[in-house]
Order: sequence, then C-alpha cells, then structure tokens
Amino acid sequence: MKQDPVRENSVGFLIHEVARLLRRRFEEEASVHGFTLPQWRALAEISRNPGIAQVQLAAAIDTDQMTVSGIVSRLERRGLIERNPDPNDSRAKLAQLTPAGTELVASAKNVGRAVYQDALSGLGDAEGEALTASLRTIRDNLNRMAAEQKEAV
Repeated sequence: MKQDPVRENSVGFLIHEVARLLRRRFEEEASVHGFTLPQWRALAEISRNPGIAQVQLAAAIDTDQMTVSGIVSRLERRGLIERNPDPNDSRAKLAQLTPAGTELVASAKNVGRAVYQDALSGLGDAEGEALTASLRTIRDNLNRMAAEQKEAV
C-alpha cells in the first residue's frame, strides 16, 4: 500500500497515531499488572478525586455508566477501591481507593512516567515543553469551539 506523505505528516493524523500508540503501550503495561486500560484510568481518576460518584467517574474517563459500574465492581472485588453511600443521594455510591489501591496507583504512575519518557526520548526539554504547550492550545481551542457550538444551539 502506497503511503500518502501529506496524510502521514498532517497534524490530525499524527495526533491520532501518537494517541493510538500510547494507548496500545499503556494497555500492554496495564495487562502486565493484571488490569485493563479502563480499570487503570478509573483508578487514576478515583485517586485524583476521592469520593467520586460513578456518574462523574463515567464522564471523567469518557465511558458509559454501565461500563463504569462493571469496572468499579471488579476493582472493589480486588480490594483496590471501596464504595460508600453518598450522604446526599441514597441511590449513589462514592468510590475511593483502599490502601492497596493507593499503593497500586503510585506504582502505576511510575510505569506511566516511564512510558512517557520513552515516548519523548530524543526531544530536548524546550521541545517537550513546546509540544505540551501546543497540545494544550489545540485542546483549549477544541473545547472553546465545542462550548461555542453548544451556545449557538
């Protein structure tokens, strides 16, 4: 199959490819530790937001509520999180890490840092900072565009 040099060098294609390859690399690392990538993402989000409700967790990791329910149940069975009733909503459960979950998240962060360091090898500090700033600008532009589109409706 002939490669299209314009496509191969377009920003959108490159962002998609980098995201896909990072996701694949994280999936490989997660499986080594006995997790799926969605489980790993849920643990990280619960770590950042202790006492998060499942509906908020689903939005934060961009997953539907039924999928998050299964993820949370599996993490709870493994003793990595616990769910407690929400004092303000009897139907809701709030998730937080157990000590074992906290320990696992700490080691997972180290694995994540190593993946990112490997991915960024060959870039100098200034190049890495410029890349981060550029990606942040792209993200902010897209969020602004989405907000403006919602306002227009």
